[in-house]
Amino acid sequence: MAVFKRGKIYWYNFVFNGEHIQESTKQGNPRVARQMEAAHRTSLAKGEVGIREKKPVPTLKDFASRFEATIETQCAEKPRTVEFYKAKMRLILAHESLASAQCSATIKSPG
Repeated sequence: MAVFKRGKIYWYNFVFNGEHIQESTKQGNPRVARQMEAAHRTSLAKGEVGIREKKPVPTLKDFASRFEATIETQCAEKPRTVEFYKAKMRLILAHESLASAQCSATIKSPG
């Protein structure tokens, strides 16, 4: 059993038929997390659930609006910081090769 804690939430990972499975349990209780991992393994073994399809990774151009909205919210009291991030994002998006690149980062609080 590979249950581990990331922040306050427990995750699990294992390999099933050569496919790596890693998911958040969205639980803070390790016993519940282990039960969820066991249930997922069991359902895969019984064939009830196939390997889940991953969501497509957005391009930087698609991600930019979400990033700007988050920065506006998290840095509302710092308008110069908001403008800095927006200006830099515009510069990056001006390059088509970067704008069409797929990103897989999560938004973290700046500073």
